[in-house]
Amino acid sequence: MSRAETGDGGVGRPGGARSLPFGVPQASTKSSSDEGQGKIFEFKPIASAPRGRGKSGNQPSKPTGSVGPAGAAAASMADAEALAAGMGLKLPVGSHARLLELIAQGEGKLIDAALRELQANLRWPGELRFEVAEGKAPDPMSLAKGDVPLMQGDKYLGKLVLAGGAKSFRVAEQLQQAGVWLSALLAVELRMAHWRRLAETDELSGSFNRRYFLEKVPQLLEKARKDRFCVTLLLFDIDDFKQYNDQFGHAAGDAIIREVIGLLRHCTRPKDLVARIGGDEFAVIFWDNDRPRQPDSEHPRSVLAIAHRFRKAVAEHPWNRDGGPIAGRLSISGGLATFPWDAQSLPQLMEVADGELMRAKAMGKNAIVLAGPQGDNPADA
Repeated sequence: MSRAETGDGGVGRPGGARSLPFGVPQASTKSSSDEGQGKIFEFKPIASAPRGRGKSGNQPSKPTGSVGPAGAAAASMADAEALAAGMGLKLPVGSHARLLELIAQGEGKLIDAALRELQANLRWPGELRFEVAEGKAPDPMSLAKGDVPLMQGDKYLGKLVLAGGAKSFRVAEQLQQAGVWLSALLAVELRMAHWRRLAETDELSGSFNRRYFLEKVPQLLEKARKDRFCVTLLLFDIDDFKQYNDQFGHAAGDAIIREVIGLLRHCTRPKDLVARIGGDEFAVIFWDNDRPRQPDSEHPRSVLAIAHRFRKAVAEHPWNRDGGPIAGRLSISGGLATFPWDAQSLPQLMEVADGELMRAKAMGKNAIVLAGPQGDNPADA
């Protein structure tokens, strides 16, 4: 049975208070302030992932190659070590390994970690620190003795500073070598960030791709189970998309997909995870862990408001404006399911949400249906 938000503006609401089936005391006070779309905590790889309904035409591009970010970082290790050895920096192999692993994780703490390795493994007459750039890169002749500029590609990040300055040729040379070495690592980090974006992003829509979605969401669910917060999945697709493809061509279909994602981004929050998982099939993960969920919490209500706003934006969008891809109107249909109330895993969430999406189609399309016990009649939602 379901609550529905439909084309006539009805918005479904949960049927009263609902307790969380976590099986742990409700008085837990652990919380997290992490935010951001997907990049919110340390992720661990998973072994397998569910497959959704396939669609013909306008398929997401498949990432090429089998070397992921960690593999690419490992492949760069020999070059980084050779560079360091050639410059005379006698850092242990473990230092390189730790820093390249940090690059692979994409946590953005490379400079601080590199300074710790340099300070711990080499002799310095003073403390090493990094000063963030203010303005453009300085003229090398204007730098104090013991200051070394750090670059990431063409971008000036700041300078490596030795407290007390470099008062001997050995220290000055070592400091220069350290700056070049760290700049080389920053260049690796820049390339890794580019490869990571390619591996995680759907080329057509600019949203996350299916691979990223299937890897990250199970880890988010594990965090939600531990920290006791809710996660809601919206699965939706474009009504009669194949008909538009056949009538206006695949170029128009591609333009529709890009425009739909643009409208979705205007309606969702920065930390919501948006992914294209099929030809015209999309998934949005809504989560909120600002505080432990309470027994009478109604997390899906705000998600329904977002889904309603998005569905209305698509239905009212002038698709033929300024030479747009098609004449007429478009609509979407979708299904919502919430962890832990409706499912305990991503495959279960996708199955429940997909079932509600099919119910939305059967109700006449241009509708969002939320899994739950309240009933079928949209007028009662």
